[in-house]
Amino acid sequence: MTTKKRRLTRADLTDRERRHLAACVHEAGHAVACAMLGGEIHSAVVSNGRIFGLQGSTTFAQLPDTIDARVTYAGLWAEARWEHGPRPTTAQLRHLRRTNGHDDARLCAAATADVYGYGDPSREARSAVPPLLDRAWPAVVRVAQQLFTSGEATHDDVCKALGITDGGGTGSSQIASLRAGLRSVPKIAAVPA
Repeated sequence: MTTKKRRLTRADLTDRERRHLAACVHEAGHAVACAMLGGEIHSAVVSNGRIFGLQGSTTFAQLPDTIDARVTYAGLWAEARWEHGPRPTTAQLRHLRRTNGHDDARLCAAATADVYGYGDPSREARSAVPPLLDRAWPAVVRVAQQLFTSGEATHDDVCKALGITDGGGTGSSQIASLRAGLRSVPKIAAVPA
């Protein structure tokens, strides 16, 4: 007798798998935000080894200073959204900033780098990133899925997740249309139960 297999849910994951998936969403947030803002990643990588533990990193082929704070904040915000829902609280974000020290240091550096008063990159990131990633959330999930299964995603993978065929970058009309809300990110296909 064969029984019908039920779909896996987050509740079926072990604590280690949940942390691994959260790290994948975090790095996917960096990667998708970078592409949406006209930058280019070299790769996003997440490893979950028994010796060095859980590690994630996104390296950039092109990351203009003007988008650095937003791309940095996007990882924290994506992880918070994944863990706590579409509107994480300030306390939840603060906790993640403490546990992701490298990102916190980069956000502080971005804020102090603007000593001439041309703006507040950290504040601007906090207001710009949530609507940006809300619009691109299916792409964040797709890139996170790829990171969870294969451990790496490239700029081409991010563009594919966003439904971009022109390679992205600062001159991409498709990226501009996504950012303006004139084009939507392809939805995640529902898996039959």
